[in-house]
Amino acid sequence: MSRSFACIISDAGRGPLVAVAHQFAHSIELLEDGILFDVSGLERLMGKPQRVAQKILREMQRRQVRGSVAVAETVDTAILLAKQEPAQKQAVLNTPDMFSQLPLVDLAIEQDTLNVFSDLGLQRVEDLLAIPADDLVGRYGREFQNVIDTIEQKGVSLLTPNVKENRVSWSFELDNAVEDFEQLIFVLNHGLERLFAQVEHCGFSTEHLDLQFKLRNKTAKSYAIKTSFPTLERAFWLKLINLRASLDPPEASIVAVDVMAHFTRPRPSQNGLYAVSRPDPENLLLTVGKLKKLVGEANVGTPVILNQRLAEPFGVDAETMPNVNCAGPTVREGGTRNVSLPPLLTGGPAQQIIAFTYYRPPVRAEVLVRDRQLVYLKTRYFAGHIANVSGVWKGNSKWWDRAWRTQEWDVEVENHGVCRLCKAGEEWFLAGEYD
Repeated sequence: MSRSFACIISDAGRGPLVAVAHQFAHSIELLEDGILFDVSGLERLMGKPQRVAQKILREMQRRQVRGSVAVAETVDTAILLAKQEPAQKQAVLNTPDMFSQLPLVDLAIEQDTLNVFSDLGLQRVEDLLAIPADDLVGRYGREFQNVIDTIEQKGVSLLTPNVKENRVSWSFELDNAVEDFEQLIFVLNHGLERLFAQVEHCGFSTEHLDLQFKLRNKTAKSYAIKTSFPTLERAFWLKLINLRASLDPPEASIVAVDVMAHFTRPRPSQNGLYAVSRPDPENLLLTVGKLKKLVGEANVGTPVILNQRLAEPFGVDAETMPNVNCAGPTVREGGTRNVSLPPLLTGGPAQQIIAFTYYRPPVRAEVLVRDRQLVYLKTRYFAGHIANVSGVWKGNSKWWDRAWRTQEWDVEVENHGVCRLCKAGEEWFLAGEYD
């Protein structure tokens, strides 16, 4: 894929230029008189470079940013083209005719050399392109090769990202202390409006707010409120903050409020063509917050598989939300869970992710053991020779909490797949099977 770079030359200031650039790119470099950003790949969404430049120009007009924009395949070309009409509201495109008409004074050529070129009638890029490159290098040295690469649009200059801001904050001191957090909703709504306006002005969104209440007793109450998606919906954030504060209210009356928004890239407006329809993430997160308020924070969260040998090695992570892009283990419906196939059954490290179904209740089994080896398995549903075995493990990894009463094996039964075989005392049973 070919590279493409966009350059805006304008005196609009850092904030508006960054806001425009962040609508199209994440890799951005601020220049002394403008901004440079990487727009490689946008042709798949917007079309040819001319279409990309027009989109950037419309965004500049929407934000009332005066200047010129150019899109080119190299950094040097984009900058040179954008500098031609810095005061006009028009897109300057990288066309061969336009580039060939650029004056030589804009190139990195020493003044003495420019004087010689002027005496020879060489004023523009097209004039210099007519001279053999070897003759120019032989006359002006190897360093002149950089100028030749520029006029041939083969420049090697790189974009160096230098936008460092990653957060904005807002603070407010109350005239009178407030006992109930709900009395602050109006003030907090005004603060979030101003805060999110700054975030959007910089071309970002947020998925993380740090909220701090300064209390009358000279202490502070802090909350880190996070989502799994970026959004600037004030109503959503206010509901989320209200739920969080009601779960863990401040110990004293509130005298000041500090809110900090951490930058993140905006949520893409275009989803995959074949993506499964899901509930709105805002509604899902608010529902989770309400459930936590009803049953307690520790009882609602994302199921996680524990790296332990337990009867059902599950836990709940109350701090995270499900990630729809995650390819890792997830809990399924119908009593199944994803687990890693044991190494002894794969012949190597555990890499394949498969599902495991627990039997409710466990299935009693008869096992033939010969020379301390599992040989044959029989249940009321099936019977067969045991082809492969992984184990033995004790049923409980937390040996300091309870006795190890159950032994476990993962066994492969001929023509019947892989099962979890357990022994408690003298009784054998199947805990479940791998799908």
